[in-house]
Amino acid sequence: MARKRYERSSVEFRHRAVERVRLSGLSIVKVAAELDVDPKTLWKWVNSARLAQIDPDGSLPVGAAKRIRDLERENALLRRDLEFEKKAGAFFRELDRDENSSL
Repeated sequence: MARKRYERSSVEFRHRAVERVRLSGLSIVKVAAELDVDPKTLWKWVNSARLAQIDPDGSLPVGAAKRIRDLERENALLRRDLEFEKKAGAFFRELDRDENSSL
């Protein structure tokens, strides 16, 4: 059943959608498809929430807020790479164990 337009534009719906992106680890595109929302719209909501979290009262200079966003993006990429490295290491340890046990 499709949501009514007023439900999708409510503050509560936006907040739940942003939390879904933040907590699920799913991409904005996937969450937007689940919620039947345009991905660009959801991206704007998520970005606004991130900016509000960085600078709630709007007192930071634009350059400082941009630097914080850039560092957060880099941090997320590094976390993703580290998670991949951990999984790859576990995979190869398992592969080695299987090869050694068959001897």
